[in-house]
Amino acid sequence: MNRYGRQAHDHYRQHRPDELARMTDPAAHFTTIGDQAQTAITDLRDQILGTPEPTESPEDYRQRSYQALRQAEEIVLTDLLPTPESSDPAAPPTAPALQILNETLSTLDADWTDTPASTP
Repeated sequence: MNRYGRQAHDHYRQHRPDELARMTDPAAHFTTIGDQAQTAITDLRDQILGTPEPTESPEDYRQRSYQALRQAEEIVLTDLLPTPESSDPAAPPTAPALQILNETLSTLDADWTDTPASTP
């Protein structure tokens, strides 16, 4: 089980103990969740990061890669591990993370000063 699987397990233990107790094979369940999260985070990081800029040094690209990884983790884990307030399956989602990501990615070619400020 990778770190994302352990994080999901800890989340269930703290916020969803009844669901965790009903699982027949929690290790396999959280191993699968961890693997899926790892794949989703890696794919999203690559989308956010893109290719190196022509004037960008390898160190700058590496730093951007770390930032993209943190953003991807935040987006994926927010969807994967909902807080207790938003864990009701009948409740509408409070933050459409992929829509926000798509809007953000569509503005990558624009200068940040040309983009109007908006609240999520």
